Formats: sequence, C-alpha cells, structure tokens
Amino acid sequence: MLLSAGYGLRLRPLTERVPKPLVPVAGKPMMEYALDRLRAFGIEEVVINISHLKEQLAAYAVKVPGLAIKLSDEPEPLETGGGIKKALPLLGGEPFFTINSDIIWMDGEESALARLARHWEETKMDILLLAQPRAKAVGYDKGEDQLFIKPGNTIGWDERDAPYIIAGVGIVHPRIFAGAPDGKFSIKILWRQALDKNRLACLPHIGAWFQTGTARDIEAAEDRLK
Repeated sequence: MLLSAGYGLRLRPLTERVPKPLVPVAGKPMMEYALDRLRAFGIEEVVINISHLKEQLAAYAVKVPGLAIKLSDEPEPLETGGGIKKALPLLGGEPFFTINSDIIWMDGEESALARLARHWEETKMDILLLAQPRAKAVGYDKGEDQLFIKPGNTIGWDERDAPYIIAGVGIVHPRIFAGAPDGKFSIKILWRQALDKNRLACLPHIGAWFQTGTARDIEAAEDRLK
C-alpha cells in the first residue's frame, strides 16, 4: 500500500493545485520512485489511498505501467492508520508492504524490500519497519522515532549509527487492525501496541534515504540524486 491521501500542508501553496505525491522530484512525481521499487521487486498489485485532489491521482494511476493499481477513496484523509484500515478489503489477509509516498531511497546490493521480506518472521512479528540512521536521513526533521527503535527490537543494531529514524517503509500484518478504531487515527497507535507485545521489529536500511515533505527537502534530495 502506498500512502498518498494527505494534504501536503508543508508544501503549500504548491499542493493547493497538485497533490503532494505528484509533486516532481528530479523530473518525476515523488510517488513514482516507490512504484519503481515495488515493480522492480516483483510486486504486481498496489493499493493507493486518495483524498486531496483525488482526481489527479486517479488519472495518474490509470497510466502507471506494469502494476495493477487499486484506489481506496477517502472522503477526507484518514491519516496513516485509518487509511490502511479502510483499504483492508483491497489488501487481503496476508502481510503487505506499506510505503509513504514522500519517501525516496537508494538500494545497496540487495533492495530494501528484499531485505525486509527476508527478515520477516510471521510467527514473531506483526510489524517490521525499515529504519535509517538519523545522521544520514536527508529531510528528517523531528519525531518520536526513538520510542519504537531500540537495540532489543532492531536487527543489526549498530551503536555508531544510532539514533535511528523510521524510514516510512515496512511490512504489516492485517491482524494488527483487529479492534482498531474507525475513522481517522495514526498507525503509531498500533506500533505502540505491537511494541508492548514484542511484535514490532526494525531493520536498518543500507543506502541513501530522502524525505521530500518540504521544498527544502526536495532541493536537498535533488542535489543528492544528481
């Protein structure tokens, strides 16, 4: 699932006329980077949630090559948790990738998606999140990531790279939504519950990572991509 329904408030006034996932970064819509990674990994079906300026996103989705796109329409943005819960009928009962549409990453010898899939253990995990060393995270501002990424639940924790931030890419099992609230809510509520049950794991990314939530972030990402 590619999370694409937000207002993109930090990119206003640009996002008053263009939905944030379609804002160009180095010549192509920022969401296209994630779609390219999914296609390269072998994913065939992608669910995209849409709300703000949804007509533009729907028109774009029709033209995406090599992927079957399903749209989850939200009358108003339901945030990360509410958006995924609403889309569950389209996602099915098996674990699935979730990706923020304003995330760009570069892979090493093995792709981040392949590494996540390789380390996923369904009997031990409900959530597996990609993490990035904060010092190497272009566009990261601040957050409460340290609450979820700890030595005890992070595969290959390296104190030299700590602290880590959540990289906006992961694997989620739909069972975590049993009992989740309806409507708008943050996925972090479910992260917290999984962490308390020792069923949330993190995996450090190997490679560059960019968040493109502001104009300054986009400029920094474009400089790196060049």
